[in-house]
Amino acid sequence: MTTMFPVPMTRKAVSLLLCFAAFSAGAAMWSFRSGFLWTGICVLAVAVPITALYWFMLVANPANTRIIVDGGSLLVDAPPFLKASQPLDGVTRAFVCSLKDEAAFADLKSEGSMAFFGYRSGMFRTASGRDAVVVTRGDRVLCLETAERYFLLGPKDLDGLVAAVGAVVPVRQG
Repeated sequence: MTTMFPVPMTRKAVSLLLCFAAFSAGAAMWSFRSGFLWTGICVLAVAVPITALYWFMLVANPANTRIIVDGGSLLVDAPPFLKASQPLDGVTRAFVCSLKDEAAFADLKSEGSMAFFGYRSGMFRTASGRDAVVVTRGDRVLCLETAERYFLLGPKDLDGLVAAVGAVVPVRQG
């Protein structure tokens, strides 16, 4: 059975994006007090492209991020940063933890990723030098340890992911 777990951006980040867009538009209108036409042109030239870029980064891309458990395999699809798969029988240890509390993951270094208000997506490196595929909305994650790397996964429905993986690999609750 195939089960998909989306990993959308948090509401906090989307709300901050909307506040940023309103602030950018207001700042552009205030700073260019040279008439309605030029103010409108400046708002269109400055605020709209910046807002569109951030909208794509913070809403459109994370909306396509998903974790798929298909029988005995795991697929992590987080465009544009990574697409990784792992047979679940290659998992040596599976446990639920908090990234803040687990010493091995306290100091993750970015290796081609995005991190914004608790949302993390991409490849990271642990303090010990091991690669970690990280796709999470917060600090509470399911950690899957393999011989090559870690998978740190925190979708919106973490308990559902734990149950789906737990049907194949024993998961220790932390």
